[in-house]
Amino acid sequence: MKGDWLGGGGFGLMLGPGLVMLSPQLEYVYKPDLTFGSLVQMGFAGEGVLMTVSGTCRAIYGDETSKLRPTFEGGLGLAMASSLYSSNVGVHILAAGGVDYVYDKNLTLGSMIRLNFAPPLKSMFLTWPMIIARYKL
Repeated sequence: MKGDWLGGGGFGLMLGPGLVMLSPQLEYVYKPDLTFGSLVQMGFAGEGVLMTVSGTCRAIYGDETSKLRPTFEGGLGLAMASSLYSSNVGVHILAAGGVDYVYDKNLTLGSMIRLNFAPPLKSMFLTWPMIIARYKL
């Protein structure tokens, strides 16, 4: 509903380096099919860390009564990494697409593929939160 806050998180992979990823997210419901929020993506491995912090906009498509709904997301922020990358800080731009399953009025489960650009840190990498849970706060 308009004016609600959604808290959520995802677990998956960061590809391009190969890292395990966690992605907490907080969103404000501007309209039933449009949210604005913040996203953190943290990729961990023995050889390094890659993290992004971004403001996001997410659009949800399809019939509001449907259980399965496509989603698209865009964002802008900063990327930070350990010294193993070409730079320690860079701009972060993301574009993403996925699907949400409406479990009930307070909980959605989904998955999304995010295309990330982070020059000069890392030109391009993919993140795939295989499972994302969002809960109405």
